[in-house]
Formats: sequence, C-alpha cells, structure tokens
Amino acid sequence: MIKIGDWVNSTFGEAKVTCIELCEQAGDKYGESVHEVEVGMKNYCVFDLDNGHWQRGEQISVIAQ
Repeated sequence: MIKIGDWVNSTFGEAKVTCIELCEQAGDKYGESVHEVEVGMKNYCVFDLDNGHWQRGEQISVIAQ
C-alpha cells in the first residue's frame, strides 16, 4: 500500500506524499481523494508531494522503510 505520509522517489527527488487522487484512467490528472492505494494501482493515481510538485504514479517509486 502507498499511504499519505509515505516517502517516495520522484522526478524531483525524495518526497513525502501529501495527497493521493485515484483516477478513472491511467494518465488522468484529477480523481477522487483517497488515503491509501495498492501499489498495483499507483499508475491510476496522481500524488501531491511535500516538495510542491505532483507526480503521476508511473513517475514515483516507494522508498522501503
């Protein structure tokens, strides 16, 4: 699972997830806010990060803790 507060690697470096939006189709920019999502569904999500950027699911990877 990827949850709000988890650390991820992104195009802009390591960052903490502050918001997750689950979209109808992969590549969409807007969706429904959720608190967590299964890793296999991350490509259907947009993630807001604490560094001021947002990323689509295919642009991030979860940092193991």
